[in-house]
Amino acid sequence: MTKLRLARLRQEVRLLKGRRSALEHAAMSFVPMVAASLYERRFRPGGAPAHYLSIPTPRNSWQRYVRKDELDYFRRRAEHWREFVNAMAEWVRVNREIERRLRAIGLGRCERLDIRRRRPIKDRERSRGA
Repeated sequence: MTKLRLARLRQEVRLLKGRRSALEHAAMSFVPMVAASLYERRFRPGGAPAHYLSIPTPRNSWQRYVRKDELDYFRRRAEHWREFVNAMAEWVRVNREIERRLRAIGLGRCERLDIRRRRPIKDRERSRGA
């Protein structure tokens, strides 16, 4: 691998590390959130929407009705949860890309080895006159 290609890979790793750092900051910062998603449901066509929190549990999910006066509060906190989950998923993808680039750099820095293989056993026996 050429030095130019190795330099490009190192530059990509630096950029990915910067992105990972930003994602870690988003994940580690203190922002109040609820581990749920907010959705609206209409029971009649053209009727007023009712808002619910969908709270995941190990077996299934629970729904909790959200009153109108609580709606803004839970909307913000559910949005922060969504941002956190998306940041963590992207953090995993970025880590995988960093690992791929680092492995490519390692392979590119390795010397090429010549592998000499011995002749198969049958050929050796023939050459001995057996």
